[in-house]
Amino acid sequence: MSPHSPISIVSDYIYTLLVSPWLLTHFVWDILLCILPWTRPTKHWSLNQAVRMRVVKLVLHYWSLLRAGDRLTLRPRSEGNRFEVAPPQSEKVYQHGVLYDHAIEPGPVGMTWKPARPPPAGLIKPDFVLCLHFHGGGFAIGNGRDSDTGYLAKTLIRHMGVTHVCTPQYRLSSKRNGRFPAQIQDALTSYLYLIRDRKIPASQIIFSGDSAGANIALGLLRFIHDHGQTLNIPAPAAVALWSPWVDVNAAIQQDMRQSPNYRTDFLNKEFGQWGAVSVSGYGAVDTGCAYLSPLHHPFKGNINIPMYIHGGRREVLCDDIEEFANRYREVGWNVHLVVADHCPHDILLLGPLIGFHKEAEEGCKLAGRFLARETGLKMRVPEDCKHVFDHGITNLDVLIIGAGISGINAAYRLQTEGPAGLTYAILEGRDSLGGTWDLFRYPGIRSDSDVYTFSFAWNPWKHKGTMASGDELKEYMTKSAQSQGIDQHILYRHQVLSANWRSDIAKWEFQVSHPGSSSPSIFRSRFVLLGTGYYDYKTPLETSIPGLSTFTGKIIHPQFWPKDYDYTNKHVVVIGSGATAVTIVPAMAPTVKRVTMLQRSPSYIFPLPSNPWITALLFAILPAKWAHYLNRLMWLWRSYLTTLVCRKFPALAKLVFRHVAVTSLPPSIPWDPHFKPKYNPWDQRVCACVDGDFFAALRSGKADVVTGAIKKITEKTIELESGESLQPDAIVTATGLKLRFGGGIKFSIDGKEFNWADKYAWRAAMLQDVPNLVFLTGYETASWTLGADVSAKLFVRVLHKMERLDAKVVVPQVEEGVKMAEKPMMSLSSTYLKTMREVLPKGGDGVWAPKSNYFADMAGAKWGGIGEGDGLHFY
Repeated sequence: MSPHSPISIVSDYIYTLLVSPWLLTHFVWDILLCILPWTRPTKHWSLNQAVRMRVVKLVLHYWSLLRAGDRLTLRPRSEGNRFEVAPPQSEKVYQHGVLYDHAIEPGPVGMTWKPARPPPAGLIKPDFVLCLHFHGGGFAIGNGRDSDTGYLAKTLIRHMGVTHVCTPQYRLSSKRNGRFPAQIQDALTSYLYLIRDRKIPASQIIFSGDSAGANIALGLLRFIHDHGQTLNIPAPAAVALWSPWVDVNAAIQQDMRQSPNYRTDFLNKEFGQWGAVSVSGYGAVDTGCAYLSPLHHPFKGNINIPMYIHGGRREVLCDDIEEFANRYREVGWNVHLVVADHCPHDILLLGPLIGFHKEAEEGCKLAGRFLARETGLKMRVPEDCKHVFDHGITNLDVLIIGAGISGINAAYRLQTEGPAGLTYAILEGRDSLGGTWDLFRYPGIRSDSDVYTFSFAWNPWKHKGTMASGDELKEYMTKSAQSQGIDQHILYRHQVLSANWRSDIAKWEFQVSHPGSSSPSIFRSRFVLLGTGYYDYKTPLETSIPGLSTFTGKIIHPQFWPKDYDYTNKHVVVIGSGATAVTIVPAMAPTVKRVTMLQRSPSYIFPLPSNPWITALLFAILPAKWAHYLNRLMWLWRSYLTTLVCRKFPALAKLVFRHVAVTSLPPSIPWDPHFKPKYNPWDQRVCACVDGDFFAALRSGKADVVTGAIKKITEKTIELESGESLQPDAIVTATGLKLRFGGGIKFSIDGKEFNWADKYAWRAAMLQDVPNLVFLTGYETASWTLGADVSAKLFVRVLHKMERLDAKVVVPQVEEGVKMAEKPMMSLSSTYLKTMREVLPKGGDGVWAPKSNYFADMAGAKWGGIGEGDGLHFY
């Protein structure tokens, strides 16, 4: 009788019901034995580990009695566009050796990517390393999805050092037509799809598998050994086997309960027999064959790759694993065996469930070291700007310009929420990612807003401190990009020279210069997404200070701070009163002889606590996930309400700022004129100082403030209109940034250039009459990242609508006859922003209005109108 017949299924359920009292009684007894260390299966286990092991063993027992495997589907679930389907290759590929079976035919294979789909063909970098992992589950259960192999994939990326993990959803033996060789057929389909369709070099792929999945990985290797030369299938770079099941026949021929490790493992006799019998098709295939029981059939041939094997000292398969390693080492394999003390079976797959995640992470670290050494693969080694790409025309769906915080966040939104199969690359003109936080190196450089809202919503800030230093932010962005595979999409030292929309092909065409090429390369994309910020990275704002060029001391602009400048025991004058000056002064104060902030007019300065009590309380009493969420929400509302109160009740806000300044200043420095601005709070940006460090520097006597207009600068002095003079050793011109939009790239439509400042901005993200272009801007009264994320979310929504409409072009257009009052994109009146109307796009009314506040703008991005009645036209 077929095990899939209704009668068999009903019989399984009845039998399971009958034996349940005995199973549950035995389970309760085992749990009671776990309470005392000397009655546990091993005294080296904690109570948590012992109980978890027993629970998993019971679940597996029920699973095998019911013979219920996972339901497989080729539709994406929570994985979204990280799930794709690999079609079978040509029929002749499967007509060799064991793959040829008249009853089992190849079919499409679902594949889940972690952390995201890989870069498109032609953009695979040398440090790209893919782990093709086959999940365990006795051939009968599992699906390779996030719910099944999510932890496993994250661990391989974080601790073994690969950049991507691909887990195929191979057919299960518990289902009809799921017997051997279906698993090897699907494994081959997956591998050939990667190397032939996705053009990923085999030399950058590592085979991996846990338990029965390791058996599949070995089977695929054996097929390549037997038929690879005939079918032109190259071997991978290496193979990693985790608790490999290398003798399927033994599960039928021997009683697993005779193993001395049976009590210290969650594997049980019933589960092993179910997997072995079902994969054989209930006797249709010999389980002792070379593919299902590779322990007894060593092979080597022309496959010369390293093999990493990890097992647990307390698992029932331990003896088989050690014997397998010895036999394959004898025939010439480069085998590195690690047997983890006190560990059960397959801790890579089930680490968190059974309490052995630390041991799993350590095993991955050992694997990474061994494989990196033996293969030469660049396992998370930074690439020195030597990138592989097509020197012809590279075609993409989206080209992101700029690998700063806006570009990285947009990349995450595209690859996790965008349409399936979307391809993108990030072009970065500098040597490294980070944007502002890679460029600026002045003393004390830090975020000018709270880091809880400045950090990515999808990767909460996990360190203490309300504001983060530049180095901390750079490291955070680097790790965030690596954790999601975004770094593999970045091409460094790629400078975009021009961008032209070609209506004939409905694409943007870019001229891109890069090292190693005498002429620009051509990139084409359906969309361009600008994460280039709003200021000039190469040219600072010119300061019209009389006589500055005659000064014989050191003149420094914070944007280009010299690495080797030693300001010890020097008198430094910092010209400016904005966030940069307020940051530099306390950072330099302990080292300099004296540091003076010279300002024409003062700014509002407000201290922020480095570790607010309410933030500390949230993390003390709540789970980390909830604490991060509520803390971020609290800072969002704090920022919004503070700005609102300052603008609605400026007189009250002035009193608060005055009180803070007066109580923080030393007696020698009066509030008026040094801390009495001429404008209302938040007409210009309010400067934050951590724990009042700016005021502390003033109280130390090493820093002071001078307010007045500069008359002229001579070789040695700064002379003020008031008659006062300063004699500094160095001058720091912290007077603002030079505005520039679009990264200085020449943009045109069908060869005709356009001016940004002549265009209205649709939802502060797209340009009037400019097709398929999105730009990312943030807030000047809140964290920049918030506004950039609003635009990224909006872009993803527009992409999905285009996909539904089968549209190729989207253009924002102002309806004919509609007149709008022009509004500036930024609402502040800071000196360096006075030229914004000449540089930035303009705002209007309704959907053309500038960003106002995060909550309203995010609501508009998620649910606001994006149709023709809302100024957006699809073609």
